[in-house]
Amino acid sequence: MLEQDTHQFDPIELVVVQATSFCNLNCKYCYLGEEPRRGRDRITLPRLSTFFSKILSSGYVRDQLIVSWHCGEPLVLGPGYYEEAIERIRVLAELHRGPDFKVLHDFQTNGTLIDDRWCALFNKHRDTVTVGVSCDGPSDLHDVYRRDWKETGTFGRTTRGIELLVANDIKFGLIAVVSPRTLRHPDRFFDFFYKYRRHVSEFRFNLLDDFADSGEFSYRDGQETYSAFLNAMLDKLASLDASNELINVKNFSYFYERLFSPPAQRWKYTADRMSRPFRAFNVAINGDVSTFYAGLTIDECPDVYGDGRGLVVGNLNDQSLDDIARSPKLARLYEDFRRSHAFCEKRCRYFRLCPGGYNLIKFKRHGTFEVAETPECTIQVKTFADAMIEHIRAHLKKNY
Repeated sequence: MLEQDTHQFDPIELVVVQATSFCNLNCKYCYLGEEPRRGRDRITLPRLSTFFSKILSSGYVRDQLIVSWHCGEPLVLGPGYYEEAIERIRVLAELHRGPDFKVLHDFQTNGTLIDDRWCALFNKHRDTVTVGVSCDGPSDLHDVYRRDWKETGTFGRTTRGIELLVANDIKFGLIAVVSPRTLRHPDRFFDFFYKYRRHVSEFRFNLLDDFADSGEFSYRDGQETYSAFLNAMLDKLASLDASNELINVKNFSYFYERLFSPPAQRWKYTADRMSRPFRAFNVAINGDVSTFYAGLTIDECPDVYGDGRGLVVGNLNDQSLDDIARSPKLARLYEDFRRSHAFCEKRCRYFRLCPGGYNLIKFKRHGTFEVAETPECTIQVKTFADAMIEHIRAHLKKNY
């Protein structure tokens, strides 16, 4: 039986908390199943204190912790719940880690419930609280997938929330899912988000994972389409006057960081480091713990290890972090992921540019981790990298 080597653990950087799995929307690409998104349970505040007491008193944290309220619509619980939660976690952090330990909170929301009360909370805690809004662009792009339970588009409600943040001078992040339709409208997509640039801390986009099943797109045919989309976005950025405020497109800036980081810093971007145990620590509504990927739930690859529990490696209701760290299943997971990365490293020339997030996709498609390529990594890593590098070359050729 494998025994986990705790020296391989990175400190916990991010705790993703599913305070509730309920969501007031029914987005068509949501990775949560319908049943949990209709559920009304929540993590009670006393239970939340128990969970964070175990986390903060453990040896797996260092100088700072980011708490992400996610995996459901966190704002349905109301500002009062989080006022109390933030205070409880602050007191526990000071008790267990001392007065200099910093806890930051981030809310990932669909934006439809933002009102004056929420803006008051965000402003009150502006030094320690950030907010990210999910929005897919102009209404005809956004409303294709981001609908409520009555099949009504949500663009108007989401943008009302965004405009309230703007009016209250609250910086926010934006995250968008890129659908097949979006790929045909890169200029409109970019321009929609660019108008918020003075208020946006960062913007990132995610290519929809299930293109192959959408009937609108195939990975093989889509490489050229996605490359054209990326080039249009990069051209828009390059054409802007440098004296203007630019929008931080995190997909691009993070790629540049990986590509141009000095040798001594490259370990930060390796696939192995990006999926070290406990670095991202997820706590589900029932106390289940998973790791490796931020926000992972039991709905993803539920039977990958034959127990119907997905990547769940323990439960904070009846286990300590040391108990979870010694989990044989966690040791097996980490070994499988290391073997997966080693297989790619030997066979893929894009390996240094890959964040290493395709292990489960390999298993879902092929029943093994020892695969060097999937359609997803072909387009989301290789096509992306080729487009970025070609754009850099074209810029250098034009200007030098």
